[in-house]
Amino acid sequence: MSGIIDSGTLVIEARGQRLGTEEYTLERREDGTLSLRSQGTLNFKIAFFSAQATFVQAIEFTAQRRPISYQLALDGPIGIGNRHVSASFGTTIAIIDDGQKKTEIALPEEPFLLLGMFSSYAILPLWATREAAQKLKVISLRGDRRDREIWVLLEYLRPVQLSDGSSTLEADEYLLKDEQFTLKLYLSGDRLVALTNDSAERDRSFRLYRSDLFPQGLKP
Repeated sequence: MSGIIDSGTLVIEARGQRLGTEEYTLERREDGTLSLRSQGTLNFKIAFFSAQATFVQAIEFTAQRRPISYQLALDGPIGIGNRHVSASFGTTIAIIDDGQKKTEIALPEEPFLLLGMFSSYAILPLWATREAAQKLKVISLRGDRRDREIWVLLEYLRPVQLSDGSSTLEADEYLLKDEQFTLKLYLSGDRLVALTNDSAERDRSFRLYRSDLFPQGLKP
């Protein structure tokens, strides 16, 4: 069935501070192909001053959830931190253009998760099942992560209730893990709800959640 699968606003927090926000829409077309489009802001510091960058992202997928194309335009204040990335995906090869050089990478035959901005995780509910864990290769469009091969296991854990203190939402808790980390992923049907690493160390804490579902903030 064609139409919007999921849409919402993500809040991204790291080390106890708000890193940014991202509005996204995941849509299925009549031919079964998928489109993920988003826009948002990222907060950062330049010397002693706070600054903000804006970005627009678009990912096209086949009906089998394999990426076809990727576009990212990130623009910082007075050109600081600007980043424009595009990529095209064939059956076995992808070509990534970061504005300075083009890089060719091999694609697996198996299912894989393409990571760009934070809303990239919105495709995961279409892979997730309670019955069996899913093994996915991760292909990151961040250059500092392309040298390491990453595989993750997406595994159902339990039903949970999430709350912002005034309302609750029934969700399914999954683990998203590889050899180095374990994330907790919260889904409600085909909707992405939250993702957290639940680290007890403040410097390593990270989470994103749907502020349109939890306007008061997601409670631990």
